[in-house]
Amino acid sequence: MNPLLQKLGYGPHDRVAIVHADDIGMCQSSTGILETLFDGGVLTSGSLMAPCAWFPAAAQWASAHPAADLGVHLTLTCEWSAYRWGSLTGGRTLHDDEGYLHRTMATVFAAVSTADATVEIEAQYARALRYGMQPTHIDSHMGTMFGAATFAPYLALSQRVQTPAFVARLDAARLEAGGFDAATAVYQVSQLAALEAAGLPLCDHLRWLDLGNPAQNVADVQALFATLPAGLTYVICHPAADSPELRAIAPDWRARVRDYAVMTDPALRVAVEAQGIHLIGWRDIQRALRS
Repeated sequence: MNPLLQKLGYGPHDRVAIVHADDIGMCQSSTGILETLFDGGVLTSGSLMAPCAWFPAAAQWASAHPAADLGVHLTLTCEWSAYRWGSLTGGRTLHDDEGYLHRTMATVFAAVSTADATVEIEAQYARALRYGMQPTHIDSHMGTMFGAATFAPYLALSQRVQTPAFVARLDAARLEAGGFDAATAVYQVSQLAALEAAGLPLCDHLRWLDLGNPAQNVADVQALFATLPAGLTYVICHPAADSPELRAIAPDWRARVRDYAVMTDPALRVAVEAQGIHLIGWRDIQRALRS
């Protein structure tokens, strides 16, 4: 079984989930909802985007609410057409021809250097500390931390600051999609096994609320939780409040508003508890690793 879950006192048949909110601080619509998100729903963690305009407000809230389980959503992409942001450090390979972060994960994997990525993610984490955050973890916006130029700096940052990093059980095929050649991908998989034995927490499974299907409702999400397998599952959502701002930024705004409604619906919490699923956050993992 997952050695992390064993360390946390769970058995091989237990179903354990981290329910995580991405993209906090991207805009005001993802920031003003923090109090409600962490008040009695199923959400157990979230992460903030340091290069974005509403990061200061989100980080100030996090600093004032240290019990909230919040980390740093390391960001090397800006995917929107009209709302753009750049890096904190100005590295040449981090930006497109318009001077903003690249729009896609594939472009990041093709263009960004390890040196520029290292400096940038270190700066993003440092910015969180300057605003008084006590990050419970680091994770990756749009999967950009799992490329050939970014994976090692990502793990190195986690080790240096003694803060867990989100890493799923990656197979060689997924690593090859991230830009690793076949031989290196196989080597990296073997290294992950060794790192897990040394204490690196790995998530066994990934699930997410579908941004492409705004019709997904509470009953659908209850069904998603009902089918979770044994082990540690990372359930990802992107909650935001409905607003003219959100509608102007995100073509998938309906699904983000749905995520907010579902994650704060008391019926979902009741259903998850009835299904015997154990909810944990990154702070639980952080404590276990530090012990």
